[in-house]
Amino acid sequence: MSPFHFDSLVWHWPIAIYLFLAGISAGSIFFAILLKHFCVKDEVDNSRFILGACIIAPVAVLAGLGILVIDLTKPFDFWKILVFYNPLSVMSVGVIVLMIYQVFMFAWIGAIYQSSLDRLLAGRLAIVSKLLAWLAHHQATITGLLLMLSVSLGAYTGFLLSALPGYPMLNNPVLPLLFLASGLSSGAAGSLLLGVLLKGAANSKEVHFIHKIEIPLILFELVLLFTFFLGLILSGGQKQVAAMNAIGQGFWGWVFWGGIIGLGLSVPLAMNVFMSASSQRKFAYVAFTACMSLLGVILLRHFILYTGQMTLA
Repeated sequence: MSPFHFDSLVWHWPIAIYLFLAGISAGSIFFAILLKHFCVKDEVDNSRFILGACIIAPVAVLAGLGILVIDLTKPFDFWKILVFYNPLSVMSVGVIVLMIYQVFMFAWIGAIYQSSLDRLLAGRLAIVSKLLAWLAHHQATITGLLLMLSVSLGAYTGFLLSALPGYPMLNNPVLPLLFLASGLSSGAAGSLLLGVLLKGAANSKEVHFIHKIEIPLILFELVLLFTFFLGLILSGGQKQVAAMNAIGQGFWGWVFWGGIIGLGLSVPLAMNVFMSASSQRKFAYVAFTACMSLLGVILLRHFILYTGQMTLA
């Protein structure tokens, strides 16, 4: 059986890319909020890492929606999903979360960069200046709601797959938590990578702050993966078969152990521990660690999507 083509396959690689982009958007804005309120505070305009996160978040979520629309068999009917909602459909609820998330994401970016945007406009659009001032005044409320929406979006990427009927590996309550954790990890890595590419200091307080969170986050991901597969194996039946088909042998087994556990989690964990011990961050270390984390998350999305559809109940 081909690892990418088999009879029970319903969703293929564009969905994995969409899930990755939605997760990195949610993770980026989550870490941008943390950096703003616990690290740089009023020095937002000087932080290349918050800027990087605020670039990644909208670009990723819009690109993900574009991929989703193109992948539909009737892409020109996509507007119907935005108008007609079914509260019992995971896809429909996810679209609602996605739309509200985007509104608050742009509102928050406008609020924190109010002064910069005002200088850029130079008083040419009074109504926009008034709107930015209003957003800045309500920044605390917007921040709280956006934080909850980013977590909801990160978890939704897992709920979307767990709603596929007839696939024992995907009908797993740990999956939303696993995708949330990996989405946050990709957001942290993406913010670091783009931040240093935008000439942010590799040994800055933002990098130190994110790395302190990344270490327990990676350990949490490892625990979730262990729990995910242990639960499947101990359940017996087709769930056990699905787990062994995924991690036991073959192409996807190599992807899991070598790509996800090895390159995607163990290498960044070791590098983060090393950087914490040496205390001196350098561009190459930060960029390489971030790239390995992003690779691991992309591989995880594809691994779960494909291996989860290989075994039927």
